Amino acid sequence: MRAVIRRAKQSVQELIRSRAPGLAWHIDPFHRFEDRRVLIDVIFPYLIGDPGVQRVLFVGCDWYTKPYERRFSRKEYWTLEVEDNKRRYGAKRHIVAPLRSLAAYVAPAFFDAIICNGVFMVTAIETPEEAEPSFVACYTCLRPGGLFILGWNDTAELRPYPPEESETLARFRPFLFPSLATHRYLTDTGYRHVYSFFVKP
Repeated sequence: MRAVIRRAKQSVQELIRSRAPGLAWHIDPFHRFEDRRVLIDVIFPYLIGDPGVQRVLFVGCDWYTKPYERRFSRKEYWTLEVEDNKRRYGAKRHIVAPLRSLAAYVAPAFFDAIICNGVFMVTAIETPEEAEPSFVACYTCLRPGGLFILGWNDTAELRPYPPEESETLARFRPFLFPSLATHRYLTDTGYRHVYSFFVKP
């Protein structure tokens, strides 16, 4: 009986997430986890308040990303997602493509900031062969002085490989994120979610 109730709750939860992401935002605990809190309450306000950040790309879309566009209403906010069926969770300016193909859709040095959170992981961008061209695309499409924010899980079973081993990321410089006073912030989560902050020279 408990299994039936659990499955029913999961079905209702998925229905709300897919059909009414705004409602899910208020009743689903997912976005209250520490890594999401840091993203929404610390990282977003910094980017929104920085007059040098006008064009922002958020990589990866799902039900919980739908409200993000409203937060960036005074910016030119873009989204990118490889799965076409998640287009409804993206921004008005939305690209359906793998991240490695970004340069085919925008000009070099187009963005002031790129947020790549939760996609550098097993089940998404999960190999060096996929990740390195994706990082190259981000580097190419960021302006000099632009910010690249990589959110990833620092566990052997979830990360493709340590970002410190990436030749492409080594082309960036570490960025001391003012609100957190570090260039690498480990959140208080069991999956050790980390935000690494970079700036393009």
